[in-house]
Amino acid sequence: MKTIRNLVILVGLSVVFFALVATGARAQSLSTTSFSGTFTLPFEVQWGPTTLSPGEYSLYYGRLFGGGPAPVAVVGQANRTVHALILAQGVNDTSIKKSALVCIREGNVGIVRVLDIPQLGEAVTFSMPRGTQMMARKNNGNKNVKMAEGPKLIQRIAVTLNR
Repeated sequence: MKTIRNLVILVGLSVVFFALVATGARAQSLSTTSFSGTFTLPFEVQWGPTTLSPGEYSLYYGRLFGGGPAPVAVVGQANRTVHALILAQGVNDTSIKKSALVCIREGNVGIVRVLDIPQLGEAVTFSMPRGTQMMARKNNGNKNVKMAEGPKLIQRIAVTLNR
């Protein structure tokens, strides 16, 4: 009985995976690029599930056909390979005047949290990488109590608009 249930789950997950891959390929081919730019990372960053080494990169931001989530494609300028395709967590309005990546930095490693795009009037936010915490918490009975927040450096990395 347990084996049959596991097989049914495996077949169901396979069908879902196949459907996502098939529609994802079509949606990517129908995406539009709203913004493209270049930037130079002076330190290693964690951007969503991807770690990027210091260096020069290009980024492309657009919407998927049909109003899906807004992805950001990051391409290395040295070898022109795609390093990451990161989905935005949310999009807010921005009043910033220059395009930039906003990183929270601790030591020699940063975490990309926001892509400010004043040309579109948008600030694109990204989720924290899995397993990272911005503050220490102590479990006190049924609730968590904030103990301390570590020192953070918020750093803006300029993004140059591609023409």
